[in-house]
Amino acid sequence: MPLFGKKTKEEDLSFISLDIGTEFVKALICDIENDNVVIHGFGKVRQPLNAMKGGVVTNIKSVVTTCQKAIEIGMDEVVDIPKIPKKVVVGIAGELVKGVGIKLNYEREKADVKINDEEIKNILESVHSKAYEEAVKKFSESTGTDKTQIKLINATVTDTYIDDYKVSTPLGFQGKKVTLNIYFVYTPLIFAGAIDDILQSLDLKPIIIAVQPFAIARSIKGARDINFDAIIIDIGGGTTDIAIISQGAFQDTQMFAMGGRSFTKRIASDLSISYEEAEKLKIDYTEQELEKSKSLQIRDSIKKDLDLWISGVEISLEEIQNIKVYPDQILLAGGGSKLAEIRSKLIEYPWSAILPFHRNPKINFLSPEKIDGVIDKTLKLTKPEDVTPVSLARIVLDIIKDEVIIAI
Repeated sequence: MPLFGKKTKEEDLSFISLDIGTEFVKALICDIENDNVVIHGFGKVRQPLNAMKGGVVTNIKSVVTTCQKAIEIGMDEVVDIPKIPKKVVVGIAGELVKGVGIKLNYEREKADVKINDEEIKNILESVHSKAYEEAVKKFSESTGTDKTQIKLINATVTDTYIDDYKVSTPLGFQGKKVTLNIYFVYTPLIFAGAIDDILQSLDLKPIIIAVQPFAIARSIKGARDINFDAIIIDIGGGTTDIAIISQGAFQDTQMFAMGGRSFTKRIASDLSISYEEAEKLKIDYTEQELEKSKSLQIRDSIKKDLDLWISGVEISLEEIQNIKVYPDQILLAGGGSKLAEIRSKLIEYPWSAILPFHRNPKINFLSPEKIDGVIDKTLKLTKPEDVTPVSLARIVLDIIKDEVIIAI
């Protein structure tokens, strides 16, 4: 079980949830209490403009400095955790991060014998090499990256079936056929190296490096129930990240390099002002704090790039394979989701005429309170942009409970 062994001391269960975003770094200071993640501190610091681009680190030193500040701010309000935790969950996103889903079947020799820990280990070992080769091939073909320049970040068993019956864990079940859905996460070596350098500079040891939309998809209350279907769209500063859940089963993720910064840059260009001024105007616009004439200017600027953004969503959905019918609800997260035009565009778009939807999907917002198994003692994490760091923290519960098997 990675990094979490025997629960000998309460401080041994403390960790940091670190969301390294294009626009902000968010750090949560957490521990585990009574099978819940408890958030004791929250730090948020804006990234310098040269630090990240499209979810990719472009200045390691700047990102390290921003992360340090966010962690320090988070620790300032913590009472129950005496020192900065050394364990961390890190979220990554962007076009250089690719998730590859593989479905594998394993035929058991003795169907009437209950599955134990040793057999699970043997099953994973027997399918891992085959799945790894297939996933690397898919990643290489989709990105044009040489196989030798690809690094596996992690692999997660997302869903398990015994004779086509879904189970949360195969332990104790009988049956002939075991089906595993495994989600592999890859990135080019240069990007993986940048994340490693950042964590080494911060003196932090990763529990897991998680793809952000995957973390959200696994953390929503009720998301693993067979009747749950949703498209999750997380609009950050530099990227839009998409995940699909169908009948309680995680399907896949896609990402494209367009987020809130694109709209800010358009405002700055149209109004001939600095990026910083444009960002403030955009935020004031979302909070409905601008006079009518200025508000109309901002709205017109935002609308200029909406067609490009919605095309990115459409293409990303088309690239998700093995979806016969898309879910009839879209859940929005991330700071960019607060732009009213985003929701309006999603509502008016003719989805059912373009992709296999039964009907145009309903559009709703995600908030941290909809994340399962998390207690926020800071009372500060209330907005759609806070969903990602809270979801990253929630992933630790899966690792501790062995509900999700992590293989690295």
